[in-house]
Formats: sequence, C-alpha cells, structure tokens
Amino acid sequence: MVMFRRLLVLVCLVSFCFAQPAPKRRRCPDTIIRTVDAKPIKISQYRGKVVLIVMFLTSCDDCAQALKLIQKIQNDYASQGLQVVGVSLDESSANLLPFQQRYRFTFPLGHLDKAGAIELAALSKDAHPYVPLVMFVDWMGNVRFQYQGNDPFLRDPDKNLRAIATGLLKQAAAKEGPQYETKPAAAKP
Repeated sequence: MVMFRRLLVLVCLVSFCFAQPAPKRRRCPDTIIRTVDAKPIKISQYRGKVVLIVMFLTSCDDCAQALKLIQKIQNDYASQGLQVVGVSLDESSANLLPFQQRYRFTFPLGHLDKAGAIELAALSKDAHPYVPLVMFVDWMGNVRFQYQGNDPFLRDPDKNLRAIATGLLKQAAAKEGPQYETKPAAAKP
C-alpha cells in the first residue's frame, strides 16, 4: 500500500511538471469603431453577448464572401445572443458606405485605422495580417479565439465558425466562464 501511494505521488508530481499553463486572459480592448454613419461602437456595449468581430478590406473578394456567410450565421444565432461586428481595415472609411450599400449587411459595419486594428487584434506594430481576420469575444468580454484568413481553420468556415459560436453561446447561457478561469472546489456533503 505504501508503494502504491508513493507511485501515485510520483505520477502526480510528474504530471504537474508537464502540465500546460492555463492560457492568459485577454480582455477585448474597448476600441472605438466608427460606423458608416459615424456612430461609435464599443465592443463593451455588447457585454453579455457573444461577439464575432470580422476585420476585412472592402477590396477583398474573399472577405466579401466570408461576410456573406457570417451574415447567415448572424441570422441563425442572433436570437441566442450572437452579435457580429464588421470592421473595415481600409486606409480610409470612404469605401465603407458603398460596400454596405452593395451587400446590405444587417450587422454593424465600422472602420478602424491601423493603430486601432493593432490594439483590437493584439497585433505587432509591423504585422500585416491576412484578412478576413475573425475574433470571438465571449459574454464576459474576453477574446477567446482569433484566426487570420490564411489559417487552416477557415478552410471550412461555416462548420468551424458555427461550432465556436455554439460552444460560446452555451457557456453564455449557462453563465459559465472560460476554461482558464478557476472555480473553487465544491464542498463535500
């Protein structure tokens, strides 16, 4: 019995040494995004909802196709608490209104300059991200997932984006925090 306990302690110590650290918490910055009609959007105004942020270029055909798909996802999940926000990364906001008029997206579209995009997506100052860049923000305002346009995850965007949306919406409905938050152990009866 003593040998078994020592072996169990050794296994626990070894597993503790090789355990992966919990991911760091990353709050979504409250960057101001200006809509096509110059109204400010702050991601914090959607606290309590799951937010899917899509950064794009109005000149990018792949971005337009992704936004069309994301419009369908917004339509399917809005009643459960999903909010999509589109963010143009164009040099200026001049192309955003014609883009909105052409595609008639029902979710808010806005514009960010380079500094705002760097802050929102936590990119390095000299980064040149592939668009579309998608970010999921959970109901508590934490960035949980982020993918650039060249990520293999986006090869099947309908299936994969819906899977994440479904999981985060279930957590929001149950008011469960992200995996990296710790909870105290339940008291034994």
